[in-house]
Amino acid sequence: MLLFAAHDPGAKNVIRPVYEHALSLGHDAQFIDLAACRGLMDQDQSEEFIKSRNPKSGILGCSSNQGEWPLIRACKALGIHTGMVVDIGTLTKIDSMPPDGFPSRFMVSNESCHQEVLDLGADPATVTVTGDCHLELLSDLPRQDTSEQVRKDYGLAAGSSVIPFFCSPDTGQSIDAAVSLAELLATTELDHPKVIVRPHPRSPKQERLRSACRPFPFVHFDEDGAVSNRDLLRASLFTLSMGSTVTLESLVLGIPSAFFQVGWDFNFLNHLYRNLVDVVRIRTENQLNEFVASVTRNEGPTLIGNVENHKGALARTWRVVEELMEAEA
Repeated sequence: MLLFAAHDPGAKNVIRPVYEHALSLGHDAQFIDLAACRGLMDQDQSEEFIKSRNPKSGILGCSSNQGEWPLIRACKALGIHTGMVVDIGTLTKIDSMPPDGFPSRFMVSNESCHQEVLDLGADPATVTVTGDCHLELLSDLPRQDTSEQVRKDYGLAAGSSVIPFFCSPDTGQSIDAAVSLAELLATTELDHPKVIVRPHPRSPKQERLRSACRPFPFVHFDEDGAVSNRDLLRASLFTLSMGSTVTLESLVLGIPSAFFQVGWDFNFLNHLYRNLVDVVRIRTENQLNEFVASVTRNEGPTLIGNVENHKGALARTWRVVEELMEAEA
């Protein structure tokens, strides 16, 4: 049995295509959402689970709360090979772990992340730039125009320009950023903008963010999140985030996107996403105006080359998984 497990949404996204590929090839595989099975983030429970299942190998995500590491340690104790898929960077995910506790293999999305893992003490032979399988999956999907249905779902007029804004887990910073965006966007030449403020699922006291959005008639606080990210992105003129992998998803789907960094303390998130050097950062009113103008001229930044090495990512990742299974045998 192949074991797949991850906690954070992004970490689950990048390993799920690999899990589904394993099933398509006839492998016995299990996917565990650690956000729903929190007990497996406890070391004792992880050890009991691994002993009872005895997987052939484990493929783990890499979450900011380090929730996958108890399973890695449990597998190592039994001589079971593990691979960790690291998207974007290592900050808060690996940087406090000793090299002797590392998994058998690392699969990373970009060259900067590759260097980070090496700098933390990993054996170069164990680190491979495989790319982002989730982005590859998105890029291969047929293009669909969901704008009419999305406008209907939000009760927006037919000519509205849908602009999602994806917030961070910090409610206070999200309020600062959303208010800043609303104030600045009103000064642009955009016709009928409708900002969909989507709170981060881990953000506490979201009613504060809702209240902050209320004074702006063109801002819609999306507390239900009934529309999928994918459909919302496809219906958008452009998208903005405080720092999120959703920006990469938007770019891969051909929708211009950028990190909005005006009016709030962006330093931590900018450092967290430091490896995404090709993502536009908007830090001034003029830069926002330039970004909006480029979008209206159909020149906005969309697919920036091979974003996170997404082309061929699944094939490269699966080769590493096969090596893990062969090493176990």
